[in-house]
Amino acid sequence: MKHKKFLAYAMLPVLSMGLFMALPAASHGMFGMGGNATPEEIASRHQSLFQEQAGLIGATVDEVKNAWADGKNFIDLAKEKGVTEEQLKTKMQAARTAQLKAQLKTLVDKGIITQAQADKRLTALQNKAEKMHGQMGKRMMRGLRGMQF
Repeated sequence: MKHKKFLAYAMLPVLSMGLFMALPAASHGMFGMGGNATPEEIASRHQSLFQEQAGLIGATVDEVKNAWADGKNFIDLAKEKGVTEEQLKTKMQAARTAQLKAQLKTLVDKGIITQAQADKRLTALQNKAEKMHGQMGKRMMRGLRGMQF
């Protein structure tokens, strides 16, 4: 149960981390054991991952690709670029908030939900993230340190 809860919490911030860590996992299925992704989907997901990571830490896409190929983890690359863990968390949270707002805007624009519902949902997600911020941030960064992207 704790493992499932941790995985669920880990996806909330990606994105910020969900965004960054779920992409490579999704392209290869759970735990890299294969999946239904086409070669084009795998390539697209990794290209997006590299671009997003580069933007977060002020690196070039080639720098991110080279670090990935060398087996470096994302936190180490961020530190090499002068980005602290706290700055990285802040940037990732901002990116996740922007992504959520864009998704909610799409739902409003398509008439699936109202703006009031979108606003309430964003507030609810932000409140939930704030409650988990302390414990989640530490877990997320521990996971990033040990994980090669």
